[in-house]
Amino acid sequence: MKIFNLHSMRLILIVGVLFFLVGFANHRQKSKPVKSLQVEFMDASKLFITEVEIEQILKDMITANGDSLMDEKRLAIFESALDANEMIKSSEAYYSLDGKLSAKIFQREPIARIKDKDFYYLDSEGHAMPLSKNYSSRVPMVYGIQPKDLKEIYPLLMKIQGDDFFKKHIIAIRKKSKNHYVLNVRDREFLVNFGQISYLDKKLTNYKVFYLKALEYNKLDDYKRIDLQFGNQVVCTIK
Repeated sequence: MKIFNLHSMRLILIVGVLFFLVGFANHRQKSKPVKSLQVEFMDASKLFITEVEIEQILKDMITANGDSLMDEKRLAIFESALDANEMIKSSEAYYSLDGKLSAKIFQREPIARIKDKDFYYLDSEGHAMPLSKNYSSRVPMVYGIQPKDLKEIYPLLMKIQGDDFFKKHIIAIRKKSKNHYVLNVRDREFLVNFGQISYLDKKLTNYKVFYLKALEYNKLDDYKRIDLQFGNQVVCTIK
């Protein structure tokens, strides 16, 4: 019984010391000031917002806090301030032991540029996104639609974004009338009459097969219109 009690007391003492050390380390961490900032873009190939702009947001929040102490509770405040920026999808803020405040930045991804009264992007989640002064994304232009049409055209734009061939090939989409769309393609004079935003996989697959076959036989310059709205058929109009 004495051996058991002695063993238990040792365990309690060890656990107590560990809690003390962790608490002491946390206290020392909170009393340290932020010495530097670090910004990490998860996709650095397209910067819609710059590192300098991100650092300024963090500096403004540090100033608003009244001091630069490394308080874990403030990380959520930094993330909220970053996420409020219209170019940022989400962020992760964290401290390092050497006094560095770091932020991982996940940017929003445009899939189309919309021409309404002004220009703006549609992002990969189907939301309107302002243009960036830092970077212009190479995405299809969309004409003739209103904000209420974004939900309708979004599935087609996502199909284009997810396919390397169509992402390079389709440069513009125009709404000609109710539920009727026409596509402009790169380096070709013909128009693609897409019709309604329906049967997307079938229409796009049929068009790709037709295009690659016509390219093989050097026939693409013979056409002035390609029609995809007739079910399984690809109907071509000769010049």
